[in-house]
Amino acid sequence: MFTLFFVAPEEITRTVIEMRGSQAHHAISVLRIEKGEVLRFADGVGNWVEGPVTEIGKDVVTIHVQTRGVEEVPRVQISIAQAVLKGDNQKAALDQLVQAGVDSIIPWQAQRSVGALEKIDKWREVIHAAARQSRRSRLPELASMTNLGALIDSSSRFDSVIAFHESGTVSLSAILGISDAQSILAIIGPEGGISMEEIDQLAAAGIPLVKLGDPVLRADLAGAVALGALKVLTKQW
Repeated sequence: MFTLFFVAPEEITRTVIEMRGSQAHHAISVLRIEKGEVLRFADGVGNWVEGPVTEIGKDVVTIHVQTRGVEEVPRVQISIAQAVLKGDNQKAALDQLVQAGVDSIIPWQAQRSVGALEKIDKWREVIHAAARQSRRSRLPELASMTNLGALIDSSSRFDSVIAFHESGTVSLSAILGISDAQSILAIIGPEGGISMEEIDQLAAAGIPLVKLGDPVLRADLAGAVALGALKVLTKQW
């Protein structure tokens, strides 16, 4: 078992690496790491190193690299378009998506979204923390804020596109070609659900509505559950 922290890509190539800032403070004050303890540092794009702690300062932790590796790129790329949620619900959704292994998160402004839109930096902090907890060396991409029209316009770059909604009449396993897809986009609505106007937009674009089963899931959990189901269907799990 290893403890993971993130450093800049230019740092990962060095033999001796210093970690500073909030991560170093967490390692020293919360985790109470000691000299000789082996840590893993990653650059967020898949490269990682491991080595023992050689120095601990007031706000710096130093390791001497002994092992290097690369986290493989997933065979199937799964993107979740998560409608903006309220406060802690948004944080919970991001945290759970990262833990479940999402490759890309696309925040979108739904008609019924009531959450704040200006918290991208805060969302990145949540993603980094979740990646450290789940020991992911490759951070998921956090795309720019968008809307449903733009999502639909960009849907052609995915092999398979679906939207989850309680009114859906087709099961996930019945979507043709999804088990063989190399890139998938799944659209998740806000707390109030996807509006009828948005449902009409999806239908006009030929994007099927899929029900995740019973009971109906909360908006902050639906994405992670959908992601797990997609990973099973595409034989990643």
